[in-house]
Amino acid sequence: MDDLWYCNKCKDHMQATKKFDLWTLPNILVVHLKRFSYRNKYWREKLETLVQFPIRGLDLSQYIKSEQAPGTLPPVYDLYAVSNHYGSLGGGHYTAYGMNKDNGKWYKFDDSWTAEVAETDVVTSSAYVLFYKRRGCEGLPLPP
Repeated sequence: MDDLWYCNKCKDHMQATKKFDLWTLPNILVVHLKRFSYRNKYWREKLETLVQFPIRGLDLSQYIKSEQAPGTLPPVYDLYAVSNHYGSLGGGHYTAYGMNKDNGKWYKFDDSWTAEVAETDVVTSSAYVLFYKRRGCEGLPLPP
């Protein structure tokens, strides 16, 4: 069993689940994927698991606990950027994918160069942070 949780009450490591509720959702949604595992004080590793995340149409309606107010935009999101991490715990390299809002094309940013990429290239096992924008917020400027 990986990543056991330490219970201060019973003083033992045990399997546990984490739960949180969503009451309202932002116009810009940032999802940080867990890419590093800390098994104990001496054993740490980079996680390379491929997470299949949607590029368009991430619908979080079923996860909201509160009733949506009339006129509220539905919580459906489209991906506009991805931060990637390559390497290990001790060192690595960051790149990014970003969608050009004017032409809808995806680009890879890697230090001093940029290249157009296929949309299918954006979902990788190196994805680290995902940036989504709520549909209907087209007039909303993206954060710097």
